[in-house]
Amino acid sequence: MKEIMSYASAVEVVDTLIAHAVYVKASDIHCDPQGSGVLVRMRVHGIMEEITTIPKKLHEEIIARLKILAGARTDLHIIPQDGRWKVEGDIPYNIRISFMPTYHGENAVMRLLPIHTVHDVSFAKLGFTPDHERSIYKAIAKTSGLILVTGPTGSGKTTTLHTCLVEKARESLSIITLEDPIEYELPGIRQVYVRQAQGMTFAHGLRSALRQDPDVIMVGEIRDSETARVAIHTALTGHLVLSTLHTNSSLEAIPRLIDMGIDPYLLASTLRLVIGQRLVRTVCSGCNLSGCEMCRQSGYAGRAVIAEVCEIDSRLKEMILKKASSASYQSYARSKGFISMAEDGIEKIEWGVTTHTEVQRVLYE
Repeated sequence: MKEIMSYASAVEVVDTLIAHAVYVKASDIHCDPQGSGVLVRMRVHGIMEEITTIPKKLHEEIIARLKILAGARTDLHIIPQDGRWKVEGDIPYNIRISFMPTYHGENAVMRLLPIHTVHDVSFAKLGFTPDHERSIYKAIAKTSGLILVTGPTGSGKTTTLHTCLVEKARESLSIITLEDPIEYELPGIRQVYVRQAQGMTFAHGLRSALRQDPDVIMVGEIRDSETARVAIHTALTGHLVLSTLHTNSSLEAIPRLIDMGIDPYLLASTLRLVIGQRLVRTVCSGCNLSGCEMCRQSGYAGRAVIAEVCEIDSRLKEMILKKASSASYQSYARSKGFISMAEDGIEKIEWGVTTHTEVQRVLYE
């Protein structure tokens, strides 16, 4: 690839980078302008890999080519822009791109989203255990309430929520999503692109969505107190609401929402299930960690969820009303058989799904 980049045109460079990213199953392509060239890195199974350096003279042409593909303005260079396009092939991809002005010129980051991904997955394929599946199915079978998925950026929260929506779509319900950005296209589901800069916030979109006669609403992320309050009241008025929250563990979502100003009574009345998750690389089935062509000598191929799933029962509702501590929620949940992410990770190590190094990396580093 390094040899190709030294003489290829901008069009050839872009096509080669995307083809290589698809081949290695990368989720992201980073084109970072430096003083002497454009550093290209790709995120493969969660790990950033340096791929090549493109000559600096091609930088502006590559950015222009990407903007044309993405439908972005080619004459605008001093403010961030976003765009997307579709790449056809054996597995079609949606590519979402973000442009950002930096000291050495415009940076471009592409997210590759295989179109078939959500339609073909199940909770089991994602890595959830049979006990997890039962709890999730029980929660999404409800007609109202709030279901939360927690974890940091890149932990697979959106994929889990979309898998829930695909299951709910089998019931011929009215489903609306509010997303920033829209990552996967979901047939039969109305997906709304939230644009914060234009005043279309999650809270505003949620209020408007209620006038669209929905049964199920997915809010991409609860980012602030206003969105949290509207989501809770929406769940209280007979809608099933699914959303994400950035917390380190599932049960930390409870005190976090109370800190955001949610009345404990309303939270206890609406919260049905909280999922905490991370993504770990899975052991390559072709070589079992020894390295082969299929895993590009890394020993890993693919990723799976390690998770903790907590149903909100009557006792936990009482504890929410009393504003119990995170430690108290954890202690009670464990007495009822709650399995933490670390324990789920240990089980997956024992089953040969992943390794101790991977679990350590995603949970503690």
